[in-house]
Amino acid sequence: TEDEPYRVSWECLASASKTFLPRLNEFEIPQRIALLNGKWLRIDGFLAFPLMVAESKEVMIMLNQWDGCCIGVPPTAYDAIEVKLRTPAKRTSAHALFSYGGATGKMRVDPYIEQRFLGGLYVLDDASLLTNIQPEL
Repeated sequence: TEDEPYRVSWECLASASKTFLPRLNEFEIPQRIALLNGKWLRIDGFLAFPLMVAESKEVMIMLNQWDGCCIGVPPTAYDAIEVKLRTPAKRTSAHALFSYGGATGKMRVDPYIEQRFLGGLYVLDDASLLTNIQPEL
């Protein structure tokens, strides 16, 4: 439920890469992933805010740190989620380049494929950001 969302691991989400590979004409979404579609969930990770904006209704949450260019590990479609916020988030010093946090929202498994290239797989709708979360080491 929205009050008690599923806690999903990045390993679970990334496991879709074993059977869902559009570039190889493999389009089987695993049942464990399909079951998440339409469910409320929470996931923690690194947040990326759009550059050059004071506030945004969309952010990206990722498994790894990435600055959008040169520092960190660029995300794949399997370890990044497009987060569509219920209310806009203002960019503050708390949202530094490498901001760690969490998000809760309604999961949508929605492959974005262009010429057999998978650009995205997951969207979190009607989401809220969680702050003051520390990465587990």
